[in-house]
Amino acid sequence: MPLGQSAETAGRAREHATLAAPDSDLNLISLFRAGHQDAFDRLYLKHQEYVYNICLGILASPDDARDCVQETFLRVYRKVGDFRAQSAFSTWLYRVTVNVCVGHLRKHPKAVMQSLEDENVRELADDGPEVWTGLQREVDESLVRQVVAELPDDYRVVLVLRYFQDLSYEEMVEVLGYSLAQVKVKLHRARKAFAKKWAVRVNGDWEGAVGLP
Repeated sequence: MPLGQSAETAGRAREHATLAAPDSDLNLISLFRAGHQDAFDRLYLKHQEYVYNICLGILASPDDARDCVQETFLRVYRKVGDFRAQSAFSTWLYRVTVNVCVGHLRKHPKAVMQSLEDENVRELADDGPEVWTGLQREVDESLVRQVVAELPDDYRVVLVLRYFQDLSYEEMVEVLGYSLAQVKVKLHRARKAFAKKWAVRVNGDWEGAVGLP
């Protein structure tokens, strides 16, 4: 029957796709849901470095970052069954990671995180030079991270996602749950705060600030 042949053909196509990409996120998640525990180990090994870099950028502490990596993957282990592939797994993972880090910051406050709901949010063009324009080629990234670590927690979050993880505005909206206008406002203010601290660190004065329109 044509219908049977179509189903058989579709089945072979799915099987071929699975074999062609055995380490794809969706395939590993499917295997884990089917009871293959080693699939989660492979998922962890595939993404642990990215998650650690996000945690380290936000928390500015290797020990805290390692703790939050473990907490992130523990949550993923428990909740991966809820993942519906409406967005990329990496986006969902970023969201879980950021939530874990923000929760950690709230339990161990070093600076007050200001909610965007409390800010006078307005649309900003935010089309000036990027903070990192021409910067990473000239200085060690560790110095950049040191300056970022001195910023308020919420500023660190948006800078890490935008500049260290290269997320687009749209991806940041998905990860953080903010509106596009809120992301632009927060990033605009974070850039200015970074530029001021960078100028003091490198040039000793505010006049040498980089990355401002």
